[in-house]
Amino acid sequence: MRWKFTCTSVTGKAHTDRNESGQDFCRAGTIRLSDSDFFIGIASDGAGSTTDGGKGAEIASGTLYSQIIDSVRNSGDLSSITDEDVRNWIIASREAIIANAKENGKRLREYACTIIGSVAGNDRAIFFQIGDGAIVTGSGPEYQTIFWPEQGEYANTTYFITDEQYLDHLHVQHAESPDGIALFTDGLQNLVLSFAQKKAHPGFFKPLFDALKNNPEDDLLNFSAQLNSFLCRDDITARSDDDKTLVLAVRMTG
Repeated sequence: MRWKFTCTSVTGKAHTDRNESGQDFCRAGTIRLSDSDFFIGIASDGAGSTTDGGKGAEIASGTLYSQIIDSVRNSGDLSSITDEDVRNWIIASREAIIANAKENGKRLREYACTIIGSVAGNDRAIFFQIGDGAIVTGSGPEYQTIFWPEQGEYANTTYFITDEQYLDHLHVQHAESPDGIALFTDGLQNLVLSFAQKKAHPGFFKPLFDALKNNPEDDLLNFSAQLNSFLCRDDITARSDDDKTLVLAVRMTG
């Protein structure tokens, strides 16, 4: 068993119109230990109202990725990784952001960003999240939203790793490994989730999972470019001018 994956972030029209850089960041990869293949996916959305939200997203994603790799190497599987371990990954990521803020003489809140993450092996998976955006998994015809996007006290607000009470908004779930995993930031959530029914739209995710599974292994760069173009389509941009990040992974057998 192995994992096939891709990821991309595109800058939203709201930023490009102001000649600004995007604030989203993603990181994805696999690690092979013995006969087990582990997929790691991270997506983070820097708060648009900050000066360094994108930098916070980059630091958080990179630190989380390293923390997860170290934990998987030390444990050899996911069954022994606890909620406390996940909390420690998040704490380390926040401390890395704090260090960068101090080094540059900036306030921590200027690095505000959400966190969406997953690590999946042959049999088990761990998902975690702070803030909005979502994780959708697919097994056969079923599509499940792991955590519903968490909104803040006011409209169009959410929670960030830089918040004082950030651990109060950390959600963790251990589950069986699904056939497909999608992580995405809030620039996509209104397009791919039904808020009325609190469900994911299978019509969005199934074609993407199928296309990734059927795409030749040596042509994933081209697939990623096509995914990037898809997220930049006029009909997508017309419905959301925010940054859009999408991480996809499918479990391959045989």
